[in-house]
Amino acid sequence: MTSSLAYTALRPLLFALDPELAHNVTLKALHKNLTPRIAPVDHPVLKQSLWGRSFSNPVGLAAGFDKNAEAVAGLFNFGFGFVETGTVTIKPQEGNPRPRVFRDVKNSAIINRMGFPNK
Repeated sequence: MTSSLAYTALRPLLFALDPELAHNVTLKALHKNLTPRIAPVDHPVLKQSLWGRSFSNPVGLAAGFDKNAEAVAGLFNFGFGFVETGTVTIKPQEGNPRPRVFRDVKNSAIINRMGFPNK
């Protein structure tokens, strides 16, 4: 099954769930490598070098999605050139009160106001 077919099939299920629960289910699936693999676009023109590091492409996942760095390998399976994970605080935190994850369906976006929940 291609990644777009998988998304089309799973989207109604994920959208039936509370946004934060859908987020956590997705992280678990990524952690267990149950998501489709998307081959990265490997073209020399996309290669980037910054701060002494090389990246296969400039498309990355910014911090905020994987607070405890539990799904790194699965996230790279989506073809990102880099993945920023984790939330580091002196002590574990619960984060902001719920609800704190919202869907903006009109703009195909998710608003994350989780704060810094982390282990």
